[in-house]
Amino acid sequence: MRFMLSSEFTQRFITSLFLGFGFWGVFFYLPPVCLSLVLILILVLILLFEWTQFFPIKEPAFWVLMPLYLLIPFYLLISLNHNPLYHELLVLLFVIVFSFDTGSYLVGNVCGKHRIANSISPKKTWEGFIGGYIFAFLGFVTVIFEGGYRSSPWLIAGLTAIVCILSFFGDLFESWLKRRAQLKDSGTLLPGHGGFLDRFDGIIFAVFFFYFFRETLVTLLIS
Repeated sequence: MRFMLSSEFTQRFITSLFLGFGFWGVFFYLPPVCLSLVLILILVLILLFEWTQFFPIKEPAFWVLMPLYLLIPFYLLISLNHNPLYHELLVLLFVIVFSFDTGSYLVGNVCGKHRIANSISPKKTWEGFIGGYIFAFLGFVTVIFEGGYRSSPWLIAGLTAIVCILSFFGDLFESWLKRRAQLKDSGTLLPGHGGFLDRFDGIIFAVFFFYFFRETLVTLLIS
């Protein structure tokens, strides 16, 4: 496990701890408006320092993709955040996606051999995807248990699979954007991770599922 000794892994670990504690602190101990302000700040940083690396500001794709890929997903996150009925869904969304990212990274680096999309992102492997799914499932179960909710293991497994697939395609799409722009990372704002878009690519795709099925998810998981 050479990657565990690398400076990249150390930076990634420290940054993850900082972001994780920061996010949960804001979510659980401050009013919802504070989390919304954090999300708006992240969106602004992405637009100013990362999105401009993918497309020149004069290119039509810059303006066509920006609302669909950035503005609308962040609007949906903020909308869920400010509705007391759906506020807790954000916990599930972030836990599942970030657990999937972490598991995919760890397992993929340790034993990843069978590549999924070599032409777009050579580091993505089936072993990494399965490892990410297991991490995401365990994260989902932890949230359900800690919240005192009851839900079928099969339901949790199925919903985890849907969110992981959406997160994977979000990651893959951003990888395609980076390859198109000949970039390794979307930015340098997060040591070991790259840019904020590198961390939110899965969230951007998965939030549509959480938003459009929010009533069903609340009924099945939280009520």
